[in-house]
Amino acid sequence: MPTLLLGVLLGAISGGITYSLTTNGQLALIVGAVVMVLAWLGIAALLVIDD
Repeated sequence: MPTLLLGVLLGAISGGITYSLTTNGQLALIVGAVVMVLAWLGIAALLVIDD
């Protein structure tokens, strides 16, 4: 559960930064979602490799 929340947090931060720089809501949503998924997959992969 903490890995999912960390991914959501990183996605929200990057989406918010993208929105503040571009004021394009759709682009910010896409960037936030992509960062969330990539962060979650990266953290999950590290946890699986570590086991």
